[in-house]
Amino acid sequence: MTGFPIGIRLRMITPEEVGVPSRAARRRIGATIENCGLVVFRSFFRIWGEKIMNKERSVIGRACAVPAISIALLSLLAASQSQAQTGEGGGWYIGANIPLMFIDDTESVTGGENLRPIMLGYEASTLNEYDTGYKFGGNFGYAFESGLRIEIEAYYASAEVSRLIYSNVAVPSLGFTLTEDTEIPVSGSADQAAAVINAWYDFDTAGQWTPYVGGGFGEVRIDFGGVDYDPNGLAQVVTDTITSASGLPSFTLPPGFVPELSPKDTTTAWHVGAGVSWELSDSTLVQLGYRYQASGDIEFFGANENGTADAMTEQKTHFFELGIRFRL
Repeated sequence: MTGFPIGIRLRMITPEEVGVPSRAARRRIGATIENCGLVVFRSFFRIWGEKIMNKERSVIGRACAVPAISIALLSLLAASQSQAQTGEGGGWYIGANIPLMFIDDTESVTGGENLRPIMLGYEASTLNEYDTGYKFGGNFGYAFESGLRIEIEAYYASAEVSRLIYSNVAVPSLGFTLTEDTEIPVSGSADQAAAVINAWYDFDTAGQWTPYVGGGFGEVRIDFGGVDYDPNGLAQVVTDTITSASGLPSFTLPPGFVPELSPKDTTTAWHVGAGVSWELSDSTLVQLGYRYQASGDIEFFGANENGTADAMTEQKTHFFELGIRFRL
């Protein structure tokens, strides 16, 4: 005999009877988690903004901050996904971008001391000019139904250094000032490698085009190891000027007389940007955007048996980006 025995009645069990939150409750949970994420993100912006303004430079703190914040945000997003059902447009995504990079001419303060043959301190202003560069980046993030997107991003960027110019060169102990700018031959590229945390907001237009704005912060590693120049160049110009003015015979400084500066430094950086995305399909979007990025202090130092040298600068960078995103 088939079928159910006579006398047995079936009844559907409601979600409330087994303790499953209703759809409205799940949405409230998701909104609460999202708001907590915004509070955390704004707090980190405020704290890191104060650190940059106060010129605090803790190497250990900087090295640990981005991974720690990234893990916290991803944990937060995972919790949000597990406790709240997302609607159309929400969910995880991955992406990539290939922008053009324009680094503003950077001014730095260069100084040092020569210990031999006599102790002489010197100082100068330095101007670096750059050719148009490029950047490759990838990101992984989560889009909320409200339009908020939070992501982590890693990128590599590079630009050729086209000119190296010294100005306001002075040797205070001799009362010497070089009034004319001095250009030193230079070639090679300056590189960046960074890990950042971004928050973007997508404006719902109910169409395929979606404008967005946002920003982020993180760590950037500046590397001038690929830049080729003569560390003795400026010192040689100063030496030639002094010997010529005093009637002394000119001479060539030996290689390595001025110590080479360390080529790398890690600092904080922040950026803001805006753009527009276009929905190619339900899972694929392309975007075109602009970012302005500014770094904290970048410091380089060198020393040898003849003396010391140091330089401090900042970088301001413009990115014009073409990117793609895939909904997972």
